[in-house]
This record gives sequence, C-alpha cells and structure tokens, in this order.
Amino acid sequence: MMLKLSLITWLLCSLAWRTTPTNCRQTRPPPTIQQLLATQLESYMDTKARPCENFYQYACGNWQLQQDQEHQEQHQPREHAQLLPSDTLEVLDHSINRQLEVVLRRNFNNTADEMEDESSEIIYEKLRHYYRSCKRLKPYNLKKYLQLLAPGNETHWPLLSRSWKRENFNWLQTLGRLRLYGLNGVLIKEQILPRWDDSVSYSIYVDKPNLMETSPMGEGAMIELLLDIGQTKRVANLLARQVDIFERKLQRLQELEDDEGPKEMQLIYLEEYMPELEWLSYMRELRRDEELDKESTLIIQNIPYMRALHQLIQNQSRETVCNYIMLKLLSFLKQHGPEEISKAECIGSLRRAMPLASSWLIGQRFHHTSKELNIQKLFRKLKKRFDGILKENRLTLPSNIVELLRDKLQKMRLQVGYAQLNDTPYIESYYEGTELATNNFYANQLSLLRLRVEQSHQLLTSSMLATDLGNVSYLMESWQSSSSSPFYVKPRNLVVVPFGMLHLPIWHSNMSSMQQHAVLGFALAHELIHGYDTSGIDYDSLGNIMGPSEEISSNQRFMQGMNCLQQQLATGSRSLNEKLADYEALRLVYETYFGSHSLHHHRKPDPEPRDPLLPQFSQRQLFFISFAQFFCGKLQSLSLQTTSHLEHAVDELRVLQTLANFEEFSREFGCERKTKMQARQRCRVW
Repeated sequence: MMLKLSLITWLLCSLAWRTTPTNCRQTRPPPTIQQLLATQLESYMDTKARPCENFYQYACGNWQLQQDQEHQEQHQPREHAQLLPSDTLEVLDHSINRQLEVVLRRNFNNTADEMEDESSEIIYEKLRHYYRSCKRLKPYNLKKYLQLLAPGNETHWPLLSRSWKRENFNWLQTLGRLRLYGLNGVLIKEQILPRWDDSVSYSIYVDKPNLMETSPMGEGAMIELLLDIGQTKRVANLLARQVDIFERKLQRLQELEDDEGPKEMQLIYLEEYMPELEWLSYMRELRRDEELDKESTLIIQNIPYMRALHQLIQNQSRETVCNYIMLKLLSFLKQHGPEEISKAECIGSLRRAMPLASSWLIGQRFHHTSKELNIQKLFRKLKKRFDGILKENRLTLPSNIVELLRDKLQKMRLQVGYAQLNDTPYIESYYEGTELATNNFYANQLSLLRLRVEQSHQLLTSSMLATDLGNVSYLMESWQSSSSSPFYVKPRNLVVVPFGMLHLPIWHSNMSSMQQHAVLGFALAHELIHGYDTSGIDYDSLGNIMGPSEEISSNQRFMQGMNCLQQQLATGSRSLNEKLADYEALRLVYETYFGSHSLHHHRKPDPEPRDPLLPQFSQRQLFFISFAQFFCGKLQSLSLQTTSHLEHAVDELRVLQTLANFEEFSREFGCERKTKMQARQRCRVW
C-alpha cells in the first residue's frame, strides 16, 4: 500500500513542482488530480501557434521544454539526457521502471512478508536475481553471448575461433539451434500460431521473414557490432561490406510472389517435397529435448521464396552466411540487453526478458482491481456506439454480413494485464524450470529467451488452450513488454491493456470523464477498430479466419474509403490499417462521449459547461487538446525511407492528419477551408 501511495505522491509532486516548488514540504493540501492535469495541459501548449495551421505545435509545442526542466530539477547527469523519455508512453514507463526498481531493491525478507503465498515469493526472487545480475555487469560485453552460443555441429564462429570448420557449417541447423534462443526472422521465420480454421488450436507456421526483418542492417550498424566484439576496423569494414552485399540480394527475394499458397503437410513429407532444404536438421535442433515426430504437421508459406533462398545461399561463401547469422544474432541480443548499466535500463531489460512475471509484479504492486470496473464500463460504451454505427450500415452491406460484424463486436473482450492477478500459480509454473543466478546476466538472458520459445512450442499440446491464459501466452515469445501500449489479438478477438498503462498521465479514476475518453478511450477505440480493418475482417467472432472479408472488401463504399486513406499514406506510415484505426477511433470515441446527434446538423451544438480550471476552452476543444497531448513527444527528424517502414506515422503526423480528417475539429476551432488543419478530402470507412 505504501508503494502505491508513493507512486501517486511522486506523480503529484513532479507535475506540481513547476508552479508550486514547496508543494510537498508545506502543510497546505496538495493539488487535486484535476488541478494537476490542468496545469500540465497548459504547460505543454504553445498558444502562440495557430491551431488551424499546426495543432500539434499548438497542443505540444512546450512538451520538450517541460521534460528538460523536470530532468534538470531531478539533478540527473547530462550524459543521461539521451535516455530521457521521447513520448507520453515512455514517460509512463520511465515512472513505472523507477517504482519497480524501488521494489526490487528492498530487502527480500521484508517484501516476502507482503506476498500472498509461496508462489509469489518464488516469482519475486527470480525477478530480483535477473535485476541483480544486470546491475553487476561491468561492462556489457556482446562477445560473451557468442562464447555461450556456437553455431553447432562441432564448429565455432569463424571470426572468434581457429577451429571454424567450413565443411561442418549447416545454415539451417544453425538457425534451428539459435531459434531455440529466440532468434527468428533470419532467412526463415518459424512461429507457433493459432490455426486459421480453429483458433483454440495451434500449428507450426514456417514463412519468409517480413519486410522489416529483411531490411539491410547497414554497414555502419554492422561495423559497430563487430567493434563491440573486439574486431579491428579493417576486419570490421571488410566483413560488413561482404555481408551488406549478401543482405541486399536477400532483400530482393521479398519481391517473389507466393503463387503456390500455404500448404499443410507432415514434416517427413516436407523433407521429400523440398529435399534441397534439410528441415529435419532444423527441427531436431529446435526440439532437441523432445523426440522428433516426423509425422507432425506444419504449415509452410512462400515456397517459391524458400527455393530461391536455397539457390542464393548456394552461391555464397559459407563464411559470409555464417557471419550474417552471427551479426543478426548480436543485433537481436543487443535489443534485449540494457543500453547501459543503470537502474532504469536494467528494469527495462527485465521487462523485456520476463514479460509475464514483470506484468504480474506491476499488477500486484500498482494495480487496483477497482480500476477495471471503470475501464470495462468505458469499453462497453465504445462497443455500444460502434454497434450503432454498424446498424446504421453506412456501407449498405447485406443484413447477414452486418449481423456477423455485430456478433463479433458483442463477443470482443477487454483483458487488463497479460494474466490475471489470481494466476500466480500458473506464472510460477511458467518459470519453474529456469534457474537464474545473481552473477551471470548472459546465461540468465539466454535461459529466459529459451524458456519463451519452449513455452510457445508447448502450446502445440497444451491443455489450457481455451483459457484466458491461453489467450495471450503465445504472444510472450515475441511481445516486447517494456512498453505499456495496448494491443488487439485478432485470433482471440481480444483487446489487451497492460497494467502499466493505467497510471497518470494516461489514466486516473479522478480524471474527468472527458479526459478519460480523449486519452484511454481513444486507445481502446483504436484497438477495437483493428478488429474491423482490412485484416481484422478476415477473422470471425471466435478468431477463425472465416470472416466476411470478401463481401466487405469488394463493397464500393469500403473501397472508396480505403482508396482515400491510401492517398494520405504516402507521407505517413506504411500501414493503411493504422491510419484507418486512428481516423475511425477518433470519431468513435468523440461520438461515444458527446453523442452523434450534432454530426447530422450544420449548426454548432449547444455549449457544454466550461471547466472552471480551464475556462478559456470549450469542452470539445479540451477533448481535442487532450487527445493531441497523448502523442506529445520529441520531434522526430525521419527520412521518407525511414518512415516508410513505420507501422504508425510519426506522432506529429498522426495528430495532424487524424484531426484534419474530422469535421468536428474544424468546426470547433473555426478552421477555414484553406487552412492546413482541414483535409482536402476527408476519409471515412465505417
């Protein structure tokens, strides 16, 4: 309880400190949540900017200034400036990480007394051992991983050992060995996913890597990795140049079309179907502790890519392919390790390495179950309004299709946290076979990476498939839990909100209803809409790929809406679905809170009472400002080549395009037709 109070107290002090520097030392009552949020809202704004020309600058223009000021007031060294949060979610995670660090530094016996049962003590001890091992790193050394993980088959990495045996190197066998420790999307991709026709069952899917995974690392990044493991500049430059040539050839294989489609077959038959690739050697390495069943089935996709990959590798030296795999492994492991040996970075590494346990700890320490009632109520309100939109049937879909969509909406669920707080025994059993030492960070990390892969493969025969734990446990192998961002699970028809998101500045039970809708409500609506985007409509209410996608995607109005979105995609993210979710979610949450009647009239609606703390703004203006400030962050200078690979557009662009697309925003701020915050063409799908 004291930790929960300390979290709230810290947030109150940090937000109020700029205007009342003696707030926590005086006897006068502390400011209310509403007062703090009003102060924050005004402090982030640049009111000299014109809202109809650049609303992001208007709402967030002073955000960076406020973050720098807080950084100075906390007397943090200048060299830590690059680690400062870059957006609202990072501010939140930064705060949570500091609170977790306090918990893990406390005397174990004192903390254990507060635990509910023996299972809780075991989970906590493993978390603490990983954190301690990270703190004892001096310095972080990527070469240690390579010493613990060899390519296998009685050979070693060619750069690090004279015992490199070229004739023994088998790239597919090496990938199987490293896949066991989490490396994936290198040359091929292997996943355990819900079956397309029976979402409560799982299958092995083998596919080509996605576009991001085959994007060249670049010579500069490779040279940096090679210097980190002790190579000379001359060797690093030469090797990076060789691997870069190979990477660019590999990337061109992405252009191959999958004209054969996915095929489900037994492993022994796959070996006969594609004898040029030694699938059994891959699977034996991956399932090394189990008897390999050659009659087990898998689903293989992009067979033309697989054949072309074999030809490409045949024409490369084995050293180049091995070095490429080694560099991808180092890059992968570096992403999971700490950026520097500091308290915050070790907590971030902990949350990435132990997502289920760290989510449990955040829930145990900082989550009030009473929050869930309000959040579930907000989600039900969003569903009710979207149900009304579906019934209005703007797309003029056949009635049976509308009923399928409504049924999916009715069965869509919201889950708070990766697992429920009463799932402690399961979480303990999840980590039961993994021993973590306080003095061996590298072995700890590899053990936890292996655990996630093994646990995901156990889903092939698991008995908990249809339970809530089965809903998201398969995501643990790939999900980066250092972020508190919510997500939608298509094969489960489920919206998941991590415990970490339900804190200031995103959520508090004493926030106004308007603020709750504008921030968390938008985030929930965004994930809900993903159930109805161009891939979401492939899934039915049970999460099977049997949705009415063909009937909807061929609908003329649907195609018009998607074409409109496509026209606005060139300068944003590469994901049409993310833009669709942003545009539709803003409309949905706005209509959920303010009602939809005003949208059908040209006159402005009757004014609502103004907030006495911010009387200069109407309620609707505050809604749009609060929405925009959810995306406040450091301005990003990204090239078109970089932004083309982003799922979301950069935050500034997301705000500008989403608001410019919504007629109620222009009406509320009185934006004339030729201003930048009015889109030439407004897009709407649902």
